[in-house]
Amino acid sequence: MNGQNAASSLYLVHPTQDGNSSGATQTDGDHSDPFQGIFESNTGYVDEMYARYSNNPQSVTPEWRAYFAGFKGGFAACMEAFAGGAISGTSTNQSLNTEVAVYQLTRAFQEFGHLSANLDPLGLAHPLDNPLLRPETHGLTASDLGSMTAMGIHFGWAPTTVAEYLAKMRGLFCGAVGIECEHLTTLEERTWIDQRISRLLAKPEAQTRKAMLHELAKADAFEKTLATKYLGQKRFSAEGADAQVMALESVMDHAASLGVKAVCMGKAHRGRLNVLVNVIGKPLKKLFAEFDGRKGPTTKGDGDVKYHCGWETQRTTRSGHSLSVSLSFNPSHLEFVDPVVLGECRAVSDMLFNSDRQKVLPVLMHGDAAFAGQGIVYETMQMMGIKGQRVGGCVHLLINNQVGFTTNPSDSRSTRYCSDLGKTFGAPIFHVNADALDELHQVMCLAAEYRQTFGKDVIVDMVCFRRHGHNETDEPTFTQPAMYRAVKAKKAPFEEFAAKLSAEDGQLYSADEFAQAYQGLRDDMAAIFDDSQKNPDVIDIFPPSRKTPGHILAGINDMLAPTATAVAAETLVSLGQKALEVPSGFTPNSKLDRIVLAERRDMLAGAKPMDWGMGEFLAYASLLSEGHSIRLCGQDAGRGTFSHRHAVLVDNETEVRWLGLSQVATPGSRIEIIDSFLSEAAAMGFEYGYSCRNHNALTIWEGQFGDFCNGAQVIIDQFLVSGESKWCQSQGLVLYLPHGYEGQGPEHSSGRLERFLQLAAEGNIQVCLLTNAAQLFHALRRQVKRNFRKPLVIMTPKSFLRSPKASTDLQALAQGQFEEILGDPRDLDPAQVERLVLCAGKVALDAFAHAENTENTQRLSTNRTAIIRLEQVYPLHAEKLRAALSMYPKAKQVFWVQEEPQNMGAYHMVRDELEDVLKHSKLKTGLRYIGRSRRASPAVGSPKTHAKEFAALMDAIFQASESTLIENG
Repeated sequence: MNGQNAASSLYLVHPTQDGNSSGATQTDGDHSDPFQGIFESNTGYVDEMYARYSNNPQSVTPEWRAYFAGFKGGFAACMEAFAGGAISGTSTNQSLNTEVAVYQLTRAFQEFGHLSANLDPLGLAHPLDNPLLRPETHGLTASDLGSMTAMGIHFGWAPTTVAEYLAKMRGLFCGAVGIECEHLTTLEERTWIDQRISRLLAKPEAQTRKAMLHELAKADAFEKTLATKYLGQKRFSAEGADAQVMALESVMDHAASLGVKAVCMGKAHRGRLNVLVNVIGKPLKKLFAEFDGRKGPTTKGDGDVKYHCGWETQRTTRSGHSLSVSLSFNPSHLEFVDPVVLGECRAVSDMLFNSDRQKVLPVLMHGDAAFAGQGIVYETMQMMGIKGQRVGGCVHLLINNQVGFTTNPSDSRSTRYCSDLGKTFGAPIFHVNADALDELHQVMCLAAEYRQTFGKDVIVDMVCFRRHGHNETDEPTFTQPAMYRAVKAKKAPFEEFAAKLSAEDGQLYSADEFAQAYQGLRDDMAAIFDDSQKNPDVIDIFPPSRKTPGHILAGINDMLAPTATAVAAETLVSLGQKALEVPSGFTPNSKLDRIVLAERRDMLAGAKPMDWGMGEFLAYASLLSEGHSIRLCGQDAGRGTFSHRHAVLVDNETEVRWLGLSQVATPGSRIEIIDSFLSEAAAMGFEYGYSCRNHNALTIWEGQFGDFCNGAQVIIDQFLVSGESKWCQSQGLVLYLPHGYEGQGPEHSSGRLERFLQLAAEGNIQVCLLTNAAQLFHALRRQVKRNFRKPLVIMTPKSFLRSPKASTDLQALAQGQFEEILGDPRDLDPAQVERLVLCAGKVALDAFAHAENTENTQRLSTNRTAIIRLEQVYPLHAEKLRAALSMYPKAKQVFWVQEEPQNMGAYHMVRDELEDVLKHSKLKTGLRYIGRSRRASPAVGSPKTHAKEFAALMDAIFQASESTLIENG
């Protein structure tokens, strides 16, 4: 590459030797204009066709209609000006011919101008000399350049000479900003942008520029302070991308002027500490405490590295607007915070602004390599227009360092730009040279306006550089020597902008004033550091405004304390009846009317036992009536994957949807049951974010099958189970994971119970395998009735979702509470029980059914075996389990039974706890195992093989005297 920086070479493409441009700029069939020849040689005919179109669009062919509609905003405005006499001095045909050529050139600038923009602040990538942007390519001669054109009317410019117009176009489309909006599918959006982009050439007001300079100075002073006070420590400096601080201030200030009241941000490491302090408002002394590692007596959990932490404050913008701003916690999985932030935004708008999405602005900051490489970005952007996850659009700010760790763009993506993904979703994209601070400010303001106007995502690709390596201990010249020779020679953005302002107006922007202000910032930060050493602060991870009044960070003892969750029977009946009242004129599916609605009315009347779906239904109804909100999101959640829920009914004639539970909601409560898009990571991350902010809501994510949670493992590992310990981030997200061995093969038998139990410690989550509808009712109500929030993983059954085996009666809801341990419901003589079986979930109900089989010749052995269910596997309620064991003092053998293979399921995680319980009981026996042998796959694929294994398992439950492995096949 003749010494050219490889990181930049893919960013701006160079002409090939034959004069054509490579890549997306080739004048091939994809970009040629089928009407170009007609325009060049038949201007009279074009004029006639346009006159017909203007009088009656239907009088021309569909091709002409499409063409004229496509440039209605530009060419039509020009023609109207032409007809109105704005252009004079030449013949009509000559003017029209010139104007058509100018239009063609304008279209070339709009489509390809970004390829010739000067975007690299290091100057290593050379803008493309694109032949499509040359006047002669479109038939314009030197004499034409002096002609008048009205084409600029579309951009807000008065008629001018062609030469002056083209100079403006080159400055607008090929300057420090590259504009990609031609992929937008609506004329309204494209026209809206065209009518405003001329602002990019305007300088901000003097006071705004002074504020911008001050913000850059703060960013620079912050990094220099940390570099000198904490030599060699990782901080993932913002240097080289200092402009992100100023860009955030610009978008926040302008958004606030447009009505935004809260901004929720997410970003990875690069510049995170700088943004936390200088944008979010985290006290610098708090950050110094984190650098010094000073934990106080009230500091909770294990904590996290400082560049993963978040903060939240109420602050004032440049123009004096009050704004709530937050930066969400984020692990090293860079982009997985994206859906979390959007979930938080939706929750804030629901709670504080009556679901007005324009009041809460999400801003996501990405690295160039991560944005292009991480699939979670695609999933997150897919949510932009989906009703259940809509937040009214997001501003994406790409911190484009032109290198990912040590990897050049040519090795990290197939697309020309890191931002190209945005085109899939119709998001306008603005590439900006980070040295062009005036233009960057204008772009950020335009991005805020676009989002507020259209409720869609918008992308700002800020092309900058990285002053140091991936971190401050890394040596970047090992892998990018050419780039870092240029970096070493480049001044700080603050210094360059200060020099520019001083040169433009030395009286308003004094060099001495700059120097004094900058030194003042350094002195202030040094004073705070000195104070932090003399009067040390302690680590305070918990953002002040995220604490819910009255809530605590709970431990295991708190989690095992009983919670009052019963609801009076008459109240439940009344709520159920109201929620089942089908509105007049609504025609439900006849089968659902006959089975689901009629059966549920019978359940309320006591004529039938309450099944799983009804227990869930009444839990939601009761919570809604008490002022809590319900949010259930999952793949096919409205109906339920296994057709048990039917919370949302569809009119058989009109397909209008009816959510009966909304009829019992009280003012302030809301219910959303959302059929999710086919995502796990982003969908679960969104619900996690929602549950972090809205503690008054029961928030649930449901997998179509339990193993689908595999696709969201990063959200589970890095957020769900560890967020409270790392960040004091409490939340009560519920996961419904269908789980059970029913012959459906290896993919859909297991919700990977073992993974959750392996992650369970210090009271971080609750893991339940419930066996009846009453337990579900009380477990769900318990989630929002306690003075703390903990995630709840429910391995939900499949085969008995509508089965009598898992049913209950109304009194169990009206008088009971959640029971972590359930005893054997059969009428057994405790003195005759010799064998105890401990298990969890569906296998217990299968065992009861096996024992009740009248053809079973081993009835005597079944009566000697008692089955004790661990409804909550973690945290284990050891005291209740000991009490259950004490009911059978003659027992000689105790078994753990599970459906899952021995190396999966709960066995290895509960074995030590169960043995400890046995050790402190009066039973003189150890723990034995009954279940499938160790396997590589969760389950067999053959239904016949499954049936054989199932029969062997049932027999062993009641007959085995020692540990028994059910071998494959």
